[in-house]
Amino acid sequence: MTFWSWLNSNSAALQSIAALLGTALAAITIWVLLITWRAIKRQAAAAEGQTEAARALTRVAEEQTKAAIDAAESARKQSDLLSSQIEQSTAPLLVAEPDDRQGLKNYKLVNRGAGVAFQIFFWKGSLDLKDQAGGISIVPVQPSTLGPGNWTYIAAPPAWDVITVRYKGIDREERWTIVYRDYTKPQQHVVKKGLKEFYLS
Repeated sequence: MTFWSWLNSNSAALQSIAALLGTALAAITIWVLLITWRAIKRQAAAAEGQTEAARALTRVAEEQTKAAIDAAESARKQSDLLSSQIEQSTAPLLVAEPDDRQGLKNYKLVNRGAGVAFQIFFWKGSLDLKDQAGGISIVPVQPSTLGPGNWTYIAAPPAWDVITVRYKGIDREERWTIVYRDYTKPQQHVVKKGLKEFYLS
């Protein structure tokens, strides 16, 4: 009996076996695909959980950063307030008041601040003239140092419509009082801190 005749005589049985094997192989393939799909689904769920956890961590980090920024801003404001309080307790403030002597239309400088004013002098004109090197003629004040509550007269000609008084405090920062002959204009008080000038009034 040859191989070919054996195949012919057993072809029905062989086809049944092949069909069973095909069915079994298909079932195995479906089972493997099902396991793979479940594994992918679990990984996707885990990844989604990790993504949500990462989002939550990002939100927490953003809130912590905002809280840190708010705390730093609060600390800066407290520091500025404390610095301002210390400065006010040691800062001079020169105010021009009408001269109380008869017949003179002049001013006296009174130190209404809590600190000593040093190196006092004045000139004709506004504050912006301070940067003109040699462009202004300064007039010294005697005495050139005034303690709190002390005063001195300044002899400025009546024709000077604007007078700028310059002085320093113990912090060595420059300060200015701008006085107008026009009584409807208020005096201006300026202090230099670092490279900036701040108007107090």
